[in-house]
Amino acid sequence: MTIQQVLYVLEIASRSSVSQAAQKLYLSQSALSQQLRRLEEELGYALFSRTANGLQLTSEGKHFCEQAGPVADKWYDFCKSVQKRPASEPLRLRLGIGSRVYSNNLFPKIAEYFKNRPEIEVTFVTEAGRDMADSLRKGELDLALDRLPTEEQPEDGELFSIPLIRERQCVLLSPDDPRGGYNALAFRDLQGCTMISGLEDSAEDRSMKSALRKYHISVKRVYRTDGIDTSMQLVRDGMGIAMGPASFADYFHVKAVPLEPETWISLQFICLKSSLNQAVIKRFRDYLTDICKQFSAE
Repeated sequence: MTIQQVLYVLEIASRSSVSQAAQKLYLSQSALSQQLRRLEEELGYALFSRTANGLQLTSEGKHFCEQAGPVADKWYDFCKSVQKRPASEPLRLRLGIGSRVYSNNLFPKIAEYFKNRPEIEVTFVTEAGRDMADSLRKGELDLALDRLPTEEQPEDGELFSIPLIRERQCVLLSPDDPRGGYNALAFRDLQGCTMISGLEDSAEDRSMKSALRKYHISVKRVYRTDGIDTSMQLVRDGMGIAMGPASFADYFHVKAVPLEPETWISLQFICLKSSLNQAVIKRFRDYLTDICKQFSAE
């Protein structure tokens, strides 16, 4: 038995609902139910029974909660007594947000999370040309939700990353481009095209150059911009093509044709390995991981 399981039971009991308790605790309903089952197996009896009015404590469950209440109070008192941060001082989090967060409709879920966490003072950093990985190393960000450039995918000595949403890389075209109806485009089809990319040496620019070098592609010219909205406006106007995920098609009203051979890039949760176990980062990571699993299931 863990103190966390005890706190979970008290939360479920206060709401007579696993789903409502899971929402409050920023857990999936299945994860919370699993913790409850494990505890009940260890105890040897059921804590709740299901009724028309929701979950109700069994007689053993009532006894458990009566004994657990003072334990929880002591636990919270203990946490307050040993924390270094004054209770009045807010937690601060500098969060880098890549464009894939918006195109995958993930940002409303993120905003909802912080709305329910008033103790966290969050700053959203959305500069399209920013190198999120470099900003993390320099201490300018606490964590980032973005893709890592292709050449930075191998093990990085300082960074921790996990994939959240995996998408196939596509060629992004104007809505009236006849190639928009193709099932796929090969890298050789990009020969002599005009490309649209991020600023010189940005993560987006490095990824584009890496792909073009790999497949020996020469382009006619490159338009560069530090804003994804400007880049997509150039694509819509037929000024050139860009490379990006399939989710950009609906979000930015462009055509997205999959690249061949298949290339996959993930929206990543990225932070320094040294800050991985900070409570505020760990809880947010667990929340996002669960949310993105639900997105994948849908």
